[in-house]
Parts: sequence; structure tokens; C-alpha cells
Amino acid sequence: MNWQLFLYCGRRSVKVALVVGTLLSLVNQTGAIFKLAFDTGIVVRILANYLIPFSVSTYSRMAIMNEQVMLAENDTKEGNS
Repeated sequence: MNWQLFLYCGRRSVKVALVVGTLLSLVNQTGAIFKLAFDTGIVVRILANYLIPFSVSTYSRMAIMNEQVMLAENDTKEGNS
């Protein structure tokens, strides 16, 4: 795999996770955030708010890239026949 492409996907996933995770955390944990009342449960939920969008974004992007590679390989095989 091309590392530059992989890093591009990672950077993009981090951006998505930062935006979506921040919005989810503000919506779902507003009281705890503004009171600065953090316990283990709150921290785990906030981390999940960032980890889940990061995972979904990375998986989706990699699946699309994999499909594009497979289609390109099929086109190449059909063109050589």
C-alpha cells in the first residue's frame, strides 16, 4: 500500500473525528464538561465520541479505495484480453 495515501486517509479521519467527536461530546456531555465533573465513565464516553467516528471514517475510506483498486485491476485484465 502507498504510505502517502494511507497517511492522507488517517489525516482526513482525524479531522472528521475531531469535528464529530467534539459535537457529540458537547451535545451528550454538556453538563459534565461545563461543570468540569469528569469521572471514568464520562471520560470513556468522550473518548468513544472520538474513536468511533475515526474508525468509521477510516474504514469507509479504505473500503472505497480497495473497491477502486479492484475495479482498476478488472479493467486492466479486461483490456489485456
